[in-house]
Amino acid sequence: MEEYKKVVYVWNEPNAKLVVPTRLQFRPVDEDSIDILIDAVGQSMIGSLDRSDKKMLAENPPNVAAKNFVDEAAEYFNYDLSWWQLAYDQNDELVGFVQPVVFPDCQKDGLEEATIYYIGVLPEQRGHGYGYDLLCQCTRALQEVGVWRIYCDTDVYNASMIKTFERAGYVQEGEPKVVEL
Repeated sequence: MEEYKKVVYVWNEPNAKLVVPTRLQFRPVDEDSIDILIDAVGQSMIGSLDRSDKKMLAENPPNVAAKNFVDEAAEYFNYDLSWWQLAYDQNDELVGFVQPVVFPDCQKDGLEEATIYYIGVLPEQRGHGYGYDLLCQCTRALQEVGVWRIYCDTDVYNASMIKTFERAGYVQEGEPKVVEL
């Protein structure tokens, strides 16, 4: 089994409600737009710096890898489909998406423990800082759900996501952790 390292970031509540930049419009995913989300996940995996994405793409074409990944969320997490959102720019072009989820049976004082299942920017939209906007939206959505903590990770080689977590106010927890692909 291949191993690699991930950096863990946490957002601990209570915190002020995170301000979401207004340059993107967010639309909740529903049964009519789930295929748009799956396509966006597949596109976002292409050129991803995360080695788990690369492994999924080595095993399946992007559309199959994305469908499997999206379907798998229900096995391990709780979420309302409307929490998942598609992000569009001012020209109504799809930029990316967010997939916030909560861990089952991890409530504390009536609040959920959450994570960001996936956050993605389409390859043609990268380089404009949209990851920050998406992370802010995802964090704010989870704040609205009511969380005591958001526990996330990213590949140690994903420098842009590491910088985005830090810019948004997430705090690194410990040293990078070894995980298996």
